Parts: sequence; structure tokens; C-alpha cells
Amino acid sequence: MNGIVSEVQRRGRVTCAEYMELALYHPELGYYTRFRSGCGPAGGGGDFLTAPTASPVLARTLAGLLTRLAELLGEPLCLAELGAGEGLLLGTLLEALGEARERVLRRVVAVERAEWARQRLFERCHSVETAQDLGDVPGPGGPAVVFASELYDALPVHRVTLLRKGDLLVLGELYVEVRGGALHWVEGPLSDPAIGAYLETHGVSLWEGQQAEVRLLTRPLHARHLAWLGLQGLLLVLDYGHPANRLYDPRSRRLGTLVGYRGHRVVYDVLREPGECDITAHVNFDDLVAVATEKGWESEPPQPLGLFLAQTGAFEHLPPAVALGEPLAPEDWTELAAAKRVLSPSGMGADLKVLAQGRGRVWGAYRALATPPLADA
Repeated sequence: MNGIVSEVQRRGRVTCAEYMELALYHPELGYYTRFRSGCGPAGGGGDFLTAPTASPVLARTLAGLLTRLAELLGEPLCLAELGAGEGLLLGTLLEALGEARERVLRRVVAVERAEWARQRLFERCHSVETAQDLGDVPGPGGPAVVFASELYDALPVHRVTLLRKGDLLVLGELYVEVRGGALHWVEGPLSDPAIGAYLETHGVSLWEGQQAEVRLLTRPLHARHLAWLGLQGLLLVLDYGHPANRLYDPRSRRLGTLVGYRGHRVVYDVLREPGECDITAHVNFDDLVAVATEKGWESEPPQPLGLFLAQTGAFEHLPPAVALGEPLAPEDWTELAAAKRVLSPSGMGADLKVLAQGRGRVWGAYRALATPPLADA
């Protein structure tokens, strides 16, 4: 029997959030955390593409943005990447900075939960501080930027549904338990009253039979990230998600957003191969905005990744022949095709959103560099 199935059977019944924690983060069995001798989960040889693994344009564009911020501020920055994986983004970013690294970055922090990934990251990126949690390293002590790519959508979620009990409609929860040696969904009462309060806070009323996800971990985690940044910082969140009124729209997301990925294919039954596929659910961006507002931070509306990259100088990092109108070499076509994945409005460029939040001098510099100004976009 699969080790995760055995653990669920031992516990008797678990919430979806507990199941995701086991399937993704169990030290020995988890999809992200177990030791990998070959390729990691992200990238062409893995199970799914992320923006950093789809094209180097994102990392190079961020390198250019950091360079301009440091110049405008007159001092180097502290950069922290959350969920840094094997360091694919950081490696490309530091390579793009080259000899300018010391003028642009005084500290680089890579936060990654999986030990095997931290080891590979350290081998790829020199003079980088690595940590399992952002709270494990000292604060930036000056202007800083935190970047989180597809981190929040991998946090565990509770799965809820609106059930009919006689003449009443009752909010219930979907649990995971073992039947006949396999995992199955079973209905039950809410495991935590905070789940119902969460939906009420966002003004969400589910339809009968509608399924949805509630992620209670987002707010406390995001608050810790903002607190680490201190009084002057910029936080860029790149993720799949929507504001609550769209995320919980029963007409477009009646069954929620919980899916898995394996072999670059969508897995709709996330219980079928526990620990063998990625599991994700869309982010409620209203949670991130609310936390920032409570802590005195400003937020810009989430914008499509392609638009963010275009406004932040991505076209400077396309093959030179594109700007010159010259014939493209075969390697140019390959690079351009990869760039289109993150720039095009028909793919990642539209599906992934960038939420920018900040305060202090770094935030002022970021807004001054935006072209056109993000506040007017």
C-alpha cells in the first residue's frame, strides 16, 4: 500500500488540507520534499512548467528591474526568493547581473522547504543564504525585495461544498479516507468554524452542490513575509488566482480549482497517485491585499504576467535580431518561442498574475520606474 494511503488509514480520516500536507510535504513521501536524484518536479523534464522554467526572460527582466531600483535608491538591495526550488530563477538572474551583482545586491536569500533542492541551489548559486523558512534568517536591514513564484497556490486547502440536508442547505467539508485500499472523498461537517467565517468575510454564498477551496494559511504566512521586510520593501507575488468574487463564481468554477499535474498533464483526481503529482488550487488575492492593508502596506491590482513583463523591460531581453528586424537563427527561434510562453496573452502571460505590494523608499522607486505608471494602468 502507498505510504501516504497507509498514513491516512492510520489517522482514520483527514481533511483535504491534511492530505495535501502529507502528499506534498511529508519529509520522506512528499512530492516536493522527498529526495530526488534526477530532475526536479518543475521544468521540461518534470511534471509542469513554471514561469522561471518556461523562459529565462522572467529572471532577466527581474535582474533589470533590481538594477534600476538599486540605481534609483543609491544603494544595493537584499533579495529573497520564496519557494526557490533548485535555484533556476536565481541562477539565471545572478548570471544576468554578472559583475554588477555587488552594486545591485548586498544579500541574496533563497527560501526552500526541500533539503535536496536547497543543496542543488547552493551548488548553482554562489554566496547565497539558504533557509527552510524566511523567519530562519535575519531581516534585510535595509531596502529589500521579496519574490514568490507559485508559492501560495501550493499551500494546503480545505475543500468545502454546500449540501442539502432535508429542507436545509448546509455548508459541509470533503474529507479523505481509505476504502478498499484506495483514497476516497467523504462528506462531513466543517472541521473548523473558521472555514465558514472565511467565506462570510469574503461575502461568498455557494450554490447547492458547488465545491470550493478555503486556504486558511495564506493570511498568517503573508503577514510573516511582510513583517520580515520591515519598513521599506517590495513584495512581488506571481501566482494563479483571482479576487474572491471571481474565484468563487459558481458559473465558471462550480467544482473549484483543485487539480494536480503529472507529466505535463492535468490530473483531476488528486487522490489517485498520492505523492506522485503536484497538487494546486488558485489563490484568493483578496487575502493578500487585506493583510497588506492591515499592516500599512500598499497594493497594486494583480496584473497579467505578460503585461508586467512588458512594462518592466522584458523586450530588452529578447534575441537582438527581433529588435533589428533581422533573420532569426535557429537558437533565436527557440528562445523566442520560450519567451512567448510568459508574454503571450493566450497562456502563462494571462493566466499567471503579478501582485505588487510595498512601502517606503523601495515602493516609491518601484512605482517611479513603472512604464506606464502602474497606478494608472
